[in-house]
Amino acid sequence: MSNKHTPHSRSSRYEKKRRGTKWLTWLVGAGSFFLVLLVVLIVFGGEDQSGKAQNTEEQEKEEAALQEKQIEQTEDKEKNTDEPTEEESDKQKVSIEEFDELKPIEDEEGLKIEKSDDPNVERVITKDWPVIQTEMETNGEHSITYQSGSQDYKELQEAIRSAVGLPEDNIIYWDVSNRGHPQKAKATVSDKNKTGYLRVHVDWIDGQGYKPVKLEVLKNYNG
Repeated sequence: MSNKHTPHSRSSRYEKKRRGTKWLTWLVGAGSFFLVLLVVLIVFGGEDQSGKAQNTEEQEKEEAALQEKQIEQTEDKEKNTDEPTEEESDKQKVSIEEFDELKPIEDEEGLKIEKSDDPNVERVITKDWPVIQTEMETNGEHSITYQSGSQDYKELQEAIRSAVGLPEDNIIYWDVSNRGHPQKAKATVSDKNKTGYLRVHVDWIDGQGYKPVKLEVLKNYNG
């Protein structure tokens, strides 16, 4: 067998070698491309996942904040519903224990506290209040004068204050009127903070002056 190489065989080998080199170059290039693609996918895919995770976390935070806000709004609404308005607070329900100005009379001897059949009266308080001695001269036919500033009216107001234990500078007279008799009066009062409303019954004692005879703790004052 001849070991001679013909031009054709050399050309064939060269062509094969060239093709092999071309394929190798292509594979290297393709491998590099896929490697770069893989890196890109890993990097940007990771960032995308991180972004998604971050977005999810932010969304969860926003949802939690929204839920918290809704809860606060609900609580505020319930609170506002439970709390009386300014107008309602002026007519709030009050008990003798909540009316600080009445504390001094709670421990007085002879003090009697009862319930009432009147749906607007929470407590009825009676005791032997002292008479507010009058400075006026009377002839046994005294009729109460409801004229502000008059001596008669000042003494009536003094008797009212003595029953509720409120000083002159911390009392509001919401109503002072006749009790169906010229010598019997009633007055609805409160402190200036409108802690509660009290109704005082006062009688005129001939030859002596005004005497409180009953004190009612009102649930509401309707004017």
